[in-house]
Amino acid sequence: MQTIARYLEALRETVDGDELHGLIARTLRRHTRHGPPTFDCLIDLHGQLDAYARDALTQPSMRIRARLLQQHIAPYLYDLKIESMHAVAAARGASATATAAETKPTRPLREPPTPTAPRGSSTEIALEGVLERPSEEHQNADDERVERYQELRRSEKDAWQAIYGTVKDYQRLKDAWLKSLDELARQRDDLEQKLGETKENLSKLEVEREQLRHKLENGRAEPAKRPRPSIPRLTSRLASRQGQLAKRDGFVRLVQAEIKRCKRSGSPLALGLISVESLDTVVTRYGDEAGSAALRCYAEEILSNFRAYDVVALYNRDQFAVMFPDTGKDGARRALEKAYKRAIETHLNHAGASIPLPPFAGALVTYSPGEDPAGFLVRADDALSNARSSNQRGVALA
Repeated sequence: MQTIARYLEALRETVDGDELHGLIARTLRRHTRHGPPTFDCLIDLHGQLDAYARDALTQPSMRIRARLLQQHIAPYLYDLKIESMHAVAAARGASATATAAETKPTRPLREPPTPTAPRGSSTEIALEGVLERPSEEHQNADDERVERYQELRRSEKDAWQAIYGTVKDYQRLKDAWLKSLDELARQRDDLEQKLGETKENLSKLEVEREQLRHKLENGRAEPAKRPRPSIPRLTSRLASRQGQLAKRDGFVRLVQAEIKRCKRSGSPLALGLISVESLDTVVTRYGDEAGSAALRCYAEEILSNFRAYDVVALYNRDQFAVMFPDTGKDGARRALEKAYKRAIETHLNHAGASIPLPPFAGALVTYSPGEDPAGFLVRADDALSNARSSNQRGVALA
């Protein structure tokens, strides 16, 4: 029982020993309800351990512990069985002697048979399957104990072989896992290398993008730094030939006077600005005379069809301004749209070639009561700039 107690204490400290610990503890509680453990308790525990060790689902380490405890219990089982048999034989001999003393023998006494335990006793039934029936000779009993010991050794060897097989399987899994880790590490290194190359390429692209952006900004700012000299000459030549076409300063004074009249009368006022697009292309391709002919066509044919009291002026190099007194937004818009339609349908005859008249981008603003003339003109300029920057053709309302 001290040995069993030590095993229970060791199993309590083992992670996988709960099942075997419970099996031993239940067996002991079942046989100690009515007193201390007896011979039947060891027989029952031996059988429980044998079944536990033979179970294929039992872990190899716990199977070895069960077999070792069986090995400790087996000698006690044999010794207790021999003592029980001798006790039964002594009891029967004493009973026979007492009976012979009380009765007078009528015939010679015969040698009493060798006492044996009854075949159907509970001890014999419990020992079946646990230990082989011992023979009457002592040497046979020793051989039986040796054979039982060898059987326990074989069981222990089987358990160790099972553990070795499990360790081999674990080693194979470990090798496969390490191989997978090496492969993942290699793939990670490849990805890091590709990521570094991608970052380097992105840096190069970023530098090239900045260079292109600077070139584009410089290209856009170049016309402002170096204005085309041909268009101012064309516009001045046109103004000198068309005496009835007002210039910018005179047009601004007319707008100021008309605003004063609007303030007194409350009549509406509309102002349209148009910019001839692609005029420099015409000059580059066909010459200065073609550009001058295009502006002259706008002044004499396209913008000459307005009402008599509408004022048309050369507002800038390639820009014209039209003031519509006593006219609302809708009427002025219809007039400018008719002019745009005539412009896109007109062709110039220059040097024997038919040249399409360049279209214009226009902006239309209406006067707001209380607005000063300078603010009114600035609003018109902003509307035209927005229309040109958005590449809009026709008339834009502001």
